[in-house]
Amino acid sequence: MARYVEHTRSWEFDEDRSRWEQILEVLNARIDSGEWGPKFKISEVKLMEEFGVARPTIRKAMERLRSADKVYTVPNLGSFVKADSETD
Repeated sequence: MARYVEHTRSWEFDEDRSRWEQILEVLNARIDSGEWGPKFKISEVKLMEEFGVARPTIRKAMERLRSADKVYTVPNLGSFVKADSETD
């Protein structure tokens, strides 16, 4: 999984796995831990800045979250974390 390096304030990625997979692990952990609660708005722009990657990389991870039924997207509004009852 990607690791946050405090002294450089940046993320380090494993070179043997794609970045979107590692970012997906971080995002899943944030949702599963409750750090991102129900209806939390996920900003692709902020994620791009945080992880230092291009938008297609973030979008690939977001698509996997949608496929896993953990987030939903409202056209022209953004993507949001689903409530537990919404995933059933």
